[in-house]
Amino acid sequence: MSDTLRLLLALLELGPRLKDLLGDKWPPYGDELQELAGRAGKGEDPTKLRQSLDLLLVRLLAEAPATELVEHVMEDKAAPVTETVTRRGRVTPLVVPDIVQPTTDEATGVVTIPVFYGTDRDRGDDTPARYFGGARGTPSFGIAQVSVPTRDRDLGELTSPSWWRLEFSANPEKHVILKTVGALGRDAFVTSLKDSLAAADLHDVLIFVHGYNVTFEDAARRAGQLAVDLKFAGRTLLYSWASAADTRKYTVDESTIDWSRDHFEAFLQLALGEIGAGKVHVIAHSMGNRAVINTLERVASWQLPAGAAKLGQIIFAAPDIDRDRFVQLAAKFKGCASRVTLYASSRDVALLASKFVHGYPRAGEAGDALTVVDGVDTIDASLVDTSLVGLRHSYFGEKRSILNDMFNLIVQQLAPDLRFDLQAAGDTLRKYWSYRA
Repeated sequence: MSDTLRLLLALLELGPRLKDLLGDKWPPYGDELQELAGRAGKGEDPTKLRQSLDLLLVRLLAEAPATELVEHVMEDKAAPVTETVTRRGRVTPLVVPDIVQPTTDEATGVVTIPVFYGTDRDRGDDTPARYFGGARGTPSFGIAQVSVPTRDRDLGELTSPSWWRLEFSANPEKHVILKTVGALGRDAFVTSLKDSLAAADLHDVLIFVHGYNVTFEDAARRAGQLAVDLKFAGRTLLYSWASAADTRKYTVDESTIDWSRDHFEAFLQLALGEIGAGKVHVIAHSMGNRAVINTLERVASWQLPAGAAKLGQIIFAAPDIDRDRFVQLAAKFKGCASRVTLYASSRDVALLASKFVHGYPRAGEAGDALTVVDGVDTIDASLVDTSLVGLRHSYFGEKRSILNDMFNLIVQQLAPDLRFDLQAAGDTLRKYWSYRA
């Protein structure tokens, strides 16, 4: 049974409880659930069924009395069970080798990636999964080690133990695992990263900035997986802002990403000016794009040291930012990087939820709201997965990912018209690219 059907059946079972909670607001939801059940019974295409179910979930999550119950069902029935290898008790201080670099276990194909992180999260306990929490803290730095299997894992798949596969503990040969987290002072962080980059095959760095509703653990795992799937030969950095990692706290995350902007700006300036990088590439997803785009607005005023790195590829993946605001800011950072790319989607559930909350189109939307602006390559990626670390119930089983195109963009340095998966669309005044069917 697919995860979509599991979730649909679970919601149908909860119908009476949801009816009691929502009262007069329940009838349209009940009718839609029954309609979805009928469509499922007729064997409708799972992708279309999932889209309709996702839209229904977005609306249910806006109903305060039902939010906790719906989230519980989503976690239990649709999300993978998170069982991370952790260490119990206090941990010994981080011992940093002379050169921190990726390693590969030739027997298993498991790659261990050092993720050099900056964060403004508060400190948690000493287990990797809870080393940082979801509240605001002071900026700190360190190295997280992430193991990534390279065999029997689809491109872009952030594998975790799944209850429906009877997996109850993490297996390095199957799952992406956050193995260790260790803090470093700023000076030690810069020195370690600089030495590691000097020993790398490529002297570029890739910074990943996650979106809404993401833990530090999932952000670090995704950063490691990105490095492996993109075959990135430089060093991988993560900026993990203090997302509450709670679907009920969307507005809290909105406030925090604005608060984090100065911290991210300092982190980006460190990467450009202090570690000996050649180019700095940035991938931002969903709400994380706000910190990036608001930082780029001020890039022209920076006073970087002589010999500082250049901004390479700036990638806005399904940006959750007001479309009109994006257009305003794009005019200010035009020409600041080698190339700026916007991946838009009409299927990204986080964006649908954001539009529902704000009432205005988001820059990451496709369709009639597609954002096309001078200086930015816009790609309609509705046919593939743009979710990255989005809402956990989205895009299960998706086989195509924007990572295929990101590889050609970052590693091969190819313009859109030279990338096989893309085809030109629009007209001379409003040109963009879309994925081939």
